[in-house]
Amino acid sequence: MSSETVRLAPRSRPVDGIRRLFGGIGAVGTKELRGRMRGRRAFAVVTVYLVLLSVFAWGIYQLQREMAESRMGFGFDPSGGGVALSATVGQAIFSGLLVLETLLILVLAPAFTTGAISLEREKQTLELLVATPLSSLAMVLGKLFSALVYVILLILASIPLATIVFTFGGVGPEDLVKAYVFLFAVAFGAGAIGLFFSALLRRTQVATVATYLTTLALTLGATVLYVFWFAMAQGNTQGQGFIADQPRGTPPEGLLWLNPFIGDLDLMCATAIGGYSEACSAVNFITGEAANNGGGVVVQDGGFVQGDVVAEEGLAMPRPLPADCPPDAKCAVFDDIAVGPVQPQAFGQKTDLFWPSSALAFGTVGVLLSFLSSLLVSPTRRPLRGIRRRDRPVASWGPVVTAQDPALEAPLPPPAPPALPSSAAQTSPGVDEPALEPPR
Repeated sequence: MSSETVRLAPRSRPVDGIRRLFGGIGAVGTKELRGRMRGRRAFAVVTVYLVLLSVFAWGIYQLQREMAESRMGFGFDPSGGGVALSATVGQAIFSGLLVLETLLILVLAPAFTTGAISLEREKQTLELLVATPLSSLAMVLGKLFSALVYVILLILASIPLATIVFTFGGVGPEDLVKAYVFLFAVAFGAGAIGLFFSALLRRTQVATVATYLTTLALTLGATVLYVFWFAMAQGNTQGQGFIADQPRGTPPEGLLWLNPFIGDLDLMCATAIGGYSEACSAVNFITGEAANNGGGVVVQDGGFVQGDVVAEEGLAMPRPLPADCPPDAKCAVFDDIAVGPVQPQAFGQKTDLFWPSSALAFGTVGVLLSFLSSLLVSPTRRPLRGIRRRDRPVASWGPVVTAQDPALEAPLPPPAPPALPSSAAQTSPGVDEPALEPPR
């Protein structure tokens, strides 16, 4: 009597599941990227993008030059005030390119992802992808990867143009690196928003409209809400004789984390000469950090008069401090009453106050929406296929055994004989059939 044992499939390790996940991402991403880069449209978009940035940078240069010539009466020279003017041109080009690239990313990144899933539904090819051994998360991340690679290509293509700011000065290599890290984070978050609505909604047009409305709400809508919240808080605190660096009821900083233009202001502040600019004032107010200005006074309401010097509301007034303000602290002044001491900073303004939090927020949103998109693509499938999977017995004769203990591998009875044909099953074994009589 022959016996057979149950053979168990090897346990799927997390490393194998992760390798399978990245293999699926690479397969889908490569296929999508080849289709995207095969036509002329991809290269035409890159060309138009670079031409637009070049014309914009040249326009900023001409504008700054005309303003300097009209004010100073001479052009740019390497001595005296010409050095500061050259740095101003470099900072202006850096700021303009940063804002323009942020705007283009908010437009292009969702445009490349809003049809990633919905177009598959419209073409009735999504079922074919779902039927493959790939996990739903691998499919979603592959789609997102192919779209973001093209957006990242646009961002990287602008680096040679952005390095022109080093010719004028005023911007260091670390400023450029921080700016591009922030742009990558914004592209990831914006692309994930478009992918989420593409998986949620069945029509590409509806998904596109929903994506851009959401993007508009996160940028312009959040800013309007912040201003309205602050105005209401100011109305509630007027006449109370208390003005601090950040008044009571001020809206939270996190309300603007998904507004990339506030992060741009923070990056511009790092390049400002001496650390004093409108961008620095706005970022310091949003983050609750008082403007330093060498240990001066931050005026929040009504202004402050000291001799013939008037400090406007929201700006910093340098030393000498009022008599009521301790020399080792920064104070906000209202009706000659000093309140709210803040630790001063030795030199200039604090930088990198907002953009790291904003980049982290975009990254978190991108991860969460990518995972939710994988659930929406195929709710009945496991997003991480192959990870933490239990042992599966290989098809065999006999009962199913799920353990891997060799002691449980017992011999099995021989397999049952195959079923008899229907014609043979109608007769009983051992009984002769009656002979058929020939026809008469």
